Amino acid sequence: MIPAERIWHALDTLAQERGLTPSGLARAAGLDATTFNPSRRYTGNGVWRWPALPSLLRALDVLRVSLGQFEAHLWGHAQPEGPALQAPCFMRSLPLSWLDQEGVLDRAGLPAGGLWEQEETFFSLPSSSAYMLQVDTEGMEPTLRLGCSLVVQPALHPRGADRVVLIRPGQAPVVGILQEKPVLAIQPFGRSALQPVPTAAAGVWLHRIVLISG
Repeated sequence: MIPAERIWHALDTLAQERGLTPSGLARAAGLDATTFNPSRRYTGNGVWRWPALPSLLRALDVLRVSLGQFEAHLWGHAQPEGPALQAPCFMRSLPLSWLDQEGVLDRAGLPAGGLWEQEETFFSLPSSSAYMLQVDTEGMEPTLRLGCSLVVQPALHPRGADRVVLIRPGQAPVVGILQEKPVLAIQPFGRSALQPVPTAAAGVWLHRIVLISG
């Protein structure tokens, strides 16, 4: 039997090669941020747990690693520098402040138009609708630094305490933490006041941020 410790070590190694922490990998896979945390890898008696198979498969999908490649990592036969594991991926990218411009999202709230650029990444997400925003303001420091990147996954339904971006026609986007009670609102990063989320306005989109890098 393969030791559970070896499985966790292989998963950590693959994530680190792509610049992902355990919580970052979990979010990118659409899982609870604590799914792969070290504190959840042991039983109450200190015995290693095996990761749940559905969670492991979703993580491997994000990492673009097949089961065969993962097995090779388990036994120390993988070649991290090989093209199969580090083939670059591309994601649509836009400066954050440009989200207020007309036509950057289509009627489904997905990236559209010629302002988007293709940004090379070394990770992928299960949905092709994912996109990247480049923070081009100092107004959200120290939480979000100028120049950092936000990976957004429109296909994931935002929940309370998620990091989100609120997009409204002709208005500056709002980035912060979603709260669901007493009303749906965002606590913006920085010093801004609580921002209510319009629930019935045309062209308004609330997208979940799954990864922050840089």
